[in-house]
Amino acid sequence: MSTSPRAPLRASRPAPGELRLGMVVFDRQCDLAAEIVGFAGPMVRVVRPTGLHWQTHRVSLRPATPYEERQLAALAALHRTRLKGR
Repeated sequence: MSTSPRAPLRASRPAPGELRLGMVVFDRQCDLAAEIVGFAGPMVRVVRPTGLHWQTHRVSLRPATPYEERQLAALAALHRTRLKGR
């Protein structure tokens, strides 16, 4: 029987150092993807491209998947287009 080192399992929530400004995250409480715009102690301020913003506990956030990042980018493009009146 061979013993090979296993890769450590990734926790379902990010460590405090993993979150950074501008990062796209998914808030499990609100069930929405958003971008981090600030930190206030254990709370994180996030915003959607439409202007919706809120604070949430950092433990309810996880990094967004590539699919969720694309959804957020598409929402931003749609919002910009609608603001132009098209």
